[in-house]
This record gives sequence, structure tokens and C-alpha cells, in this order.
Amino acid sequence: MDELFSEKAASLTRIPEMGKPGRVQGTRELVAHRSYILIYAIKVDQVQVLRLLHTARQWPSAGKGR
Repeated sequence: MDELFSEKAASLTRIPEMGKPGRVQGTRELVAHRSYILIYAIKVDQVQVLRLLHTARQWPSAGKGR
């Protein structure tokens, strides 16, 4: 799993917009595995991975989001 997540994160350096717009403003989301989503932000010349989220978890937390 670690290798899979690393490969997915590395692919974002080549194509940062490959994920869909995130549920939290300023973020994007990429399905890394059927049970995990990479939450990330694009910053000028870098991609910042914010969270690896299991799909059973609530995202964003209650009271947050757009």
C-alpha cells in the first residue's frame, strides 16, 4: 500500500490537476485506492499532500468545508 500511495503522490508532480476539485475549498482529491483518497493542494510550484483519508471517514469534519 505504501508503494501505491507513493506512486500516486509522485504522479501529481507530473499532472497536478489529475484529481477532482476537493470538498474543502483550495484542495483537490485523488482516489489512490478504492478505500483511500489523497487530499492535496497545489501551491505555485509544488503539490502539498494534506491527508491520506480512508473513505469510511467523514471529510470534511462536521462544520467545515465549502
